[in-house]
Amino acid sequence: MSIRRILLALGALSVGSVGAMAADLPVKAPPMMAPPPPPPFSWTGCYIGGDVGYAWGRDRDDETFIATGNPSPFSPVDTANVNGAKLGGYVGCNWQVQSFVFGAEGDAEWANLKGSANFANTGFPPDFYETTVRWEASARGRIGYAFDRVLLYATGGAAFAHINEHDQIGATGAATDHATTRTGWTVGGGIDYAFTNNLIGRVEYRYADFGHFSYDPIVFPAFREDHRFTENAVRVGLAWKF
Repeated sequence: MSIRRILLALGALSVGSVGAMAADLPVKAPPMMAPPPPPPFSWTGCYIGGDVGYAWGRDRDDETFIATGNPSPFSPVDTANVNGAKLGGYVGCNWQVQSFVFGAEGDAEWANLKGSANFANTGFPPDFYETTVRWEASARGRIGYAFDRVLLYATGGAAFAHINEHDQIGATGAATDHATTRTGWTVGGGIDYAFTNNLIGRVEYRYADFGHFSYDPIVFPAFREDHRFTENAVRVGLAWKF
């Protein structure tokens, strides 16, 4: 065998050995890629929810003579402090632009608000009036600022309440009732938190003013009752976003 053939054979053998060794080396895994971050939460969409709350208000009554409009000596000695629980539902829609959220919302509530006050100079037991609120509703706009799943907002609009005034003579028990549905205004604010993409909790405070209204109770002839009802309320709610 010639030297040339011997060199060629040795070269082929060495190349084969190197290839075999390379094939036996472990293959390096590709680098791990971090999963992409979840998309930011969007407040855009409509929702429906329910809430419970507590309200405290003031129903001030000034009694006057019908004929002259002058103050009556029997005007209530104090304001009726009206308070109680609420239970209701709400529905609305939001539209998010960058971090700002704009929306509209309406609600309706059953209420159990009640309070009373005595009339001055009416003997014992004194004459009194009792204020009762059985339902309320509102239609409002909302504007807020979102921190991902947290939304801080302000709200305001029209408010509605069904108010019953019960006037009673303490000595005889004779009484008369005057019921009215009042339209006023409400303003407040709160915080919404998205527990999931659909389940949203809420804590909210609102103030409402239902203005002045007057009536002439049959049991107090010649006198007019001039009322003004205002209210504070705190609510806790839970909604489903579509």
